[in-house]
Amino acid sequence: MKQKIGAIIAMSILLGSSSFGAGSWKGIQFGGFVSQGYLENTGDNDYLGETSEGMYDFREYAANASYAIGEWRIGAQVFGQKLGNYGNDELSLDWATIDYQPSQWFGVRAGRVKTPRGLYNEALDVDSIRPFVLMPQSVYDARLRDFNASFDGGMVFGNVEIGDSNSVDYKLYYGEVPMKLNSGASDYFNTDFPLPNTRIGMDTARGGSLFWNTSIEGLRLGYSSSVFKDFGMDRIITAWPGEPTYYKVTSGYKRQLFSAEYSTGDWVFAIEGGGDSALYDLGYIGAPSAGTQDVAVDYGYVSVSRRLNEKFEMGAYYSYSKESSVFDTDENIVAPDFEQKDISVSIRYDLNYNLLFKLEAHYMDGSGKIFSTPAYPQPVENRDNSWTLFAVKTTYTF
Repeated sequence: MKQKIGAIIAMSILLGSSSFGAGSWKGIQFGGFVSQGYLENTGDNDYLGETSEGMYDFREYAANASYAIGEWRIGAQVFGQKLGNYGNDELSLDWATIDYQPSQWFGVRAGRVKTPRGLYNEALDVDSIRPFVLMPQSVYDARLRDFNASFDGGMVFGNVEIGDSNSVDYKLYYGEVPMKLNSGASDYFNTDFPLPNTRIGMDTARGGSLFWNTSIEGLRLGYSSSVFKDFGMDRIITAWPGEPTYYKVTSGYKRQLFSAEYSTGDWVFAIEGGGDSALYDLGYIGAPSAGTQDVAVDYGYVSVSRRLNEKFEMGAYYSYSKESSVFDTDENIVAPDFEQKDISVSIRYDLNYNLLFKLEAHYMDGSGKIFSTPAYPQPVENRDNSWTLFAVKTTYTF
């Protein structure tokens, strides 16, 4: 473990001595980041990848550009990732938008837009604003980035002042989320029925967020909600070739999240909690329904961080998630609850303005967020229910 951490530190020093950085050209602003990490856990569980043996497949990188003139702004970012089985170091368009904001209280944004969800979803790539290697996975699951990060469509937004010391930020959006079969989202929604997927997608996505910037300095309260219409997937039962099944939401896949953050001096306190719900229709394509599955997921976390001095920052959080399923089928299938608690402690060191280094430890109680997929089965009965995860990460921002 010490040798592996040393390799990350060596790469940090190399990056820190690099001369490239953010810049501008004819009013166009450029920036980006590159990060490399290492994950390893005790026991036999493989979480976020093959972490039981130690995993270097934990990196992200991006480059962005933006240009503003008057009430207009355009920008875009390309993003690449490798997280275990996901990402495969392929560059993709992360976001690309055109904004028109004629006033503080009203603006319009269109293109591939960052999804407004909770306190931090739109800024998950900005590693420099927090001490954590992994954000609380109950809410910000790193494997679901392709599902949570952005959507294709439009948004209206603005900030409305209320009196002298209060204001409200609002965002409302409509569009769709592009989804791939070889993604963390495909595996996540398939973990109850680990069969090969042949399609995953939805008709539309809509929702928004509302944040109240209170008269108490540093305190903001918020609510986020999303509904994904006609979300579902098709599967092939390999034991019966030619018998495709479907797994489709009949009432809309719904998500909601309540948020609160308080910043005072060098301290930041945050708490978020919410849940997902869906009623899935199960059966064969072209045949009557074979039954339904009612899914409810509850999750949340509480976190605290403190800037100790110019170089060091520390943080800790407690995160919790639980998924429950009730089946109404002829076979009366009973699914276990998928539950996981996570206690995490982090320390961050800023080598210079551009380069940071993080070290983090997690104690896990339960294994409900481990995926079991056709390519990599990890049945519940074979998992360790008490285990420790260690994470190291360095990020260079330019």
